[in-house]
Amino acid sequence: MTETVQDPLLHRALGTPQHSFVIEENEWPGNPAGTLGRGIPLHRHRIEDEAWYILKGTLRFQYGQREFNARAGSGVFLPRGTAHTFWNPSVEPARYLLVMGPKTAALLEALHGPNRPTSSGLKALYASFDVDLLE
Repeated sequence: MTETVQDPLLHRALGTPQHSFVIEENEWPGNPAGTLGRGIPLHRHRIEDEAWYILKGTLRFQYGQREFNARAGSGVFLPRGTAHTFWNPSVEPARYLLVMGPKTAALLEALHGPNRPTSSGLKALYASFDVDLLE
């Protein structure tokens, strides 16, 4: 049995794409006053669920026609097949835990790794991890 400890967890993952799930703590900086923050493109995971636990601040979620704010202490679960996006709508930073499956974790590694794809290659990259990019 392999145990993994990340101390601190911020900006690091607990688990790897070879495990059944990965937990990552992220921080999303606040937006300058008067601007609307957007970040993650609208997408749909074909085979994995995703969950967030908000530690600090607020994240705004959209799925389908519904939008809502999730504040510190809130948990959000979106099952596979749910088109969604999220962002920090505030001038204050937000911190959150993201619980994801191995394909989602591998996609994030590819998106943030040293060989980041160009915008023209994003749709194919997402598809290679069973995620439909909808924007």
